[in-house]
Amino acid sequence: MTKLPPAPVKPIVLRDLRLRCGDWVVGSLRVNRHLQPFDRMAPHRHSHGQLLLYLRGHGEQRIGSKRYSVGPGAVFFIPLGRIHEFREKAPRRAVCLMAKLGGPGPDKQGVGRGWLSAESLAIVRQHVAALAAENGKITDLATGGAALVILDVCRRACCGVPNPTASGAAVMTRLKRALQSDDEGRWPRPGELARRAGLQKDYLNRLVKQACGLTLGQWRDRELLRLAESGLRQGRRVAVVASGLGFSDANYFARWFRKQTGLSPSHWRDR
Repeated sequence: MTKLPPAPVKPIVLRDLRLRCGDWVVGSLRVNRHLQPFDRMAPHRHSHGQLLLYLRGHGEQRIGSKRYSVGPGAVFFIPLGRIHEFREKAPRRAVCLMAKLGGPGPDKQGVGRGWLSAESLAIVRQHVAALAAENGKITDLATGGAALVILDVCRRACCGVPNPTASGAAVMTRLKRALQSDDEGRWPRPGELARRAGLQKDYLNRLVKQACGLTLGQWRDRELLRLAESGLRQGRRVAVVASGLGFSDANYFARWFRKQTGLSPSHWRDR
C-alpha cells in the first residue's frame, strides 16, 4: 500500500502525558491549526487512536468512505490505522485539539463522533488556554486535572456517555453565590464555602474538580485573584486592594499574589 503523508501539525501543547481517562491512556495533547489555506488535508492515518475536537472553523471530516460535517464543538474518535482527512470550507482557519490515545478503551472503540454543547465547549476552551499558558508542561495537579477534564468531556461526547457538565455548571453557579465576603470583609475559606453551598466539603471538592479541574481551594484563590487583578487594573493602591479582599496584612497579600502570578502586585500593575 502507498505510504500516506503525515498530517501538518502545530507545536505540541502537552507531550508524554501517560494520563488515564477511564480505560483510555492519553499519550499527548496538542492544538493543531491546519496550515493549508482553505483547501484540504491529504488522506493519512496513524499508528494510534486519535481524538479530535474542533475549536474553530468549519469543513468536512472524512473517515474512510464516510463524510461528517465539522464546526466548533465537533468531536471525533478515529481508530488506529483508519484513513481520514479534513477539508476546510470557510475562510477562517480551522483549529483542532488532538489527543494521541492508547489503552484498551480505544482498541475496543470504533469510529465515534459527537458534539459538545456551547457550555461544554466554553469550559474546554478555558482549560486549553490554561494549558497553553503553562508552555506545554504539567506543572501541578491543576494542569493535569485540566487535561483530564478536556479528555473526559470529549470522550463522553464521542462515545455517547452522558456528560455531567450541566450539573457541574449548576454547582459552580451555586458556589459563586456563596463566595461573598462577610460584614468584616473576610472571604470564606473552603470549609465555609461548602457550608454556605449546603454540601459536604469533600463532596463539593470532587464536584468542583470535575467541573473545572481545580480543587475547591484553588478555585477560591483563582476567583480572589480575578478580583485582585481587577482592583489593581483600576489603579488602586495595593493596600486598598488587599483590605478590600479581607487581607489584614498587605505584606501577606503581596506574598499570596506573588505565589499566584509570579509577580508582586505593584509589578503586575505596572506591567
